[in-house]
Amino acid sequence: MVLRKFNQKGTTMIEMLGVLTIIIILGVSSIKLIGNVYSLFKQGRVASEIRDLQKNISERYRFEGHYEDMLKNKTPEQTAAFLCDNKLAPVHMCYKGKIYNEMSGEVWILPVSDGSNVVYDKYAVSFANLSKKACLNAAQINWNTQNKVAVYKMIINSGTAKQVVVDVAHNVQSGSSAFPIKIEDAMKGCSNEYNTIQWVFF
Repeated sequence: MVLRKFNQKGTTMIEMLGVLTIIIILGVSSIKLIGNVYSLFKQGRVASEIRDLQKNISERYRFEGHYEDMLKNKTPEQTAAFLCDNKLAPVHMCYKGKIYNEMSGEVWILPVSDGSNVVYDKYAVSFANLSKKACLNAAQINWNTQNKVAVYKMIINSGTAKQVVVDVAHNVQSGSSAFPIKIEDAMKGCSNEYNTIQWVFF
């Protein structure tokens, strides 16, 4: 009789340990799942950030036709602060006068030169520190709208062995087949853990 009670208690303890093990496994799996979902959200948000930034700047300077006010006599740091102060950069991207993408990489808005002189009818946006998946998402944005494309050029990992350049200047007014770029080209360029993409916009 005593032995039977002891066995019942032992079985109960083993069952409890089994239940606790299952709860721990499910908890760890849930944490990993949540982490993966959040990572996918961040990677997808990068593409939204570059679109929103370009849209805000484009709408602000649409009637002027140039970006002198944003770029002339300003350092990249001053341009970033200017965009944050004037709400041209999405609010969540601004921190202490600097602009950051969802992957915590700095975002630079830079002037463009035609070789010898700075021109103000274009500007460059650079997103740094992009994971491979975030880079692939951002590289494959379809910039064609209303049979036109606002992108003059896109460069993935400029100056490295992985560099990929997409130049669409020759076909701007009639639309372009350059975007979205082919997946194989995106994968060739976005093969690092930390990638940089630069877009040049009209």
